[in-house]
Amino acid sequence: MKLPTREQSLELLKKYRVVPNILKHSIMVNKVANYLAKKLKENGIRIDLNVVDCASLLHDIGKSITILDKLEDKHHILAEEILTKEGYPELGLVCRRHSLRELKNVSTWEEKVVKYADLRVKHDKLVSVKERMEDLGERYAFIKEEKVPLSKVLELEKEIYDKLGESPEDMEKVIR
Repeated sequence: MKLPTREQSLELLKKYRVVPNILKHSIMVNKVANYLAKKLKENGIRIDLNVVDCASLLHDIGKSITILDKLEDKHHILAEEILTKEGYPELGLVCRRHSLRELKNVSTWEEKVVKYADLRVKHDKLVSVKERMEDLGERYAFIKEEKVPLSKVLELEKEIYDKLGESPEDMEKVIR
């Protein structure tokens, strides 16, 4: 899979007008995702650390455009379109899958880790999945309308932490 360097990723975020608060969020998601991916790899899981690094940094590349241009929230689709246009179609698909609208489509460890990391970061702070889902439910009507279940998100959390032999609370000590 063709991937941008970290410097190229940061340039892409600038090019697509990612506003400072979303950039801070993306950097924290990146920190959480990289931690989880490294721990999973140490525990024998086949996961591409470079894909996780790029996708977690670029997952919200379309978010500012949807906000600034007052478009319906389809930032995950826009992320895939942008990254495909920039020459990174496979990376675009991983970024697309971070949306809760794509929960049933997540299959690879890279997708799972990026999605889960995003579900642990509210703005630029590490929070519980429950707190993050409540926050997203208040901001995005589709979560209530489509009845995105907390139980499915908690299943993803359990799948990850079963492989790590840790609990979700353990990450809070490390990420600070």
